This record gives sequence, structure tokens and C-alpha cells, in this order.
Amino acid sequence: MSRAKVDLTFDEATYAVKVIAYPHHEIHGGSAFAASKAFTHGAGASPNVLIVTPDTTKWPHFLFSIVSDDVVTVTLYETSDYTGGDALTAFNRDRNSSNTSGLTLTTDATDGGSGKGTPIWTFKAGANKVVTATTGADRHEFILKQNTKYLIEAVGANGDLITALLDWYEHTNKA
Repeated sequence: MSRAKVDLTFDEATYAVKVIAYPHHEIHGGSAFAASKAFTHGAGASPNVLIVTPDTTKWPHFLFSIVSDDVVTVTLYETSDYTGGDALTAFNRDRNSSNTSGLTLTTDATDGGSGKGTPIWTFKAGANKVVTATTGADRHEFILKQNTKYLIEAVGANGDLITALLDWYEHTNKA
């Protein structure tokens, strides 16, 4: 395996090595994306975002937050059978890049007959709290499986205002 030359730069005052975190590097490389959606929770409705990953080895490293003005339970499901919904646009976080995301995102998808899928993460928060998969050193990042449907569902109160914030970068492993 060939290795690239590494040039380190140092802070003049402290001689600390200057580095940026890998996810931040992905923004600079044009491989990081974001999307958001604000919902008003109707009676009997459960706002959701359906994420469909492509059948490639460029895997999404995915984070999300849900903001709610009332008590909300958020669940991330894998292998969902939900379909349809309204397209949600993914924006490249490097606004000078023309790279596009491989994910297909929709909101308000409906059950295709076999249900929401397998719950792999759930969280409940009180009023005016943020349900997030972005806190801490490990950032609660999910590397999404290729060629798979994921459903993020928010269950709150009627009239609840819910915002979904999605953040990811797409990366192909070197080995």
C-alpha cells in the first residue's frame, strides 16, 4: 500500500499540531450533506423521514436531531417497508461543490404493508427539548447499510411543532 506524504502545520504560539476532525474534512471535500424539515404534528399523524441508501459502497455516516415543542418519542427503524412521500432536498455543505448525495429522502411516507422495520434507536424527550444523535465524542453516528430503507419517526402531541435536522457525509472505505 502506498502512503501519501504528510505535512504537519503547527500553531506559532503553542506549537500545537493544527488538525480538523474527519467529519469536518468531509465538508471541505464536498462529501457532506444536510437536510431539514419542519412538521406540524396533526391528530393521529406521526411525522417521518424515509431514507433510502443506494446499492454502493459509498456509505452514509449519518446523524440527526429532532426538535419538538412538546413531549416527543423518536425512533430510527431499519429495513422499513414505508414508501412514497414528499421529496426532501439534500444540500451539499460545501456550497462550492456540485457533488450530490446518494441518499433518497422523503417525508410523510406511508406503510407499504410490512411495517416500520426493526427499531435500532429510540429516545424520548420532554417539551422544548432536542432529541439528538449528535452529542458526545462518538456522536451517536450510524453508518447506514447499503441498499436499505430507514425510517425516522417522531411521535408527539397533536399540534406539536417538530423539526427534523439531518446531517451526514458519504465515504468509501480505503480497504
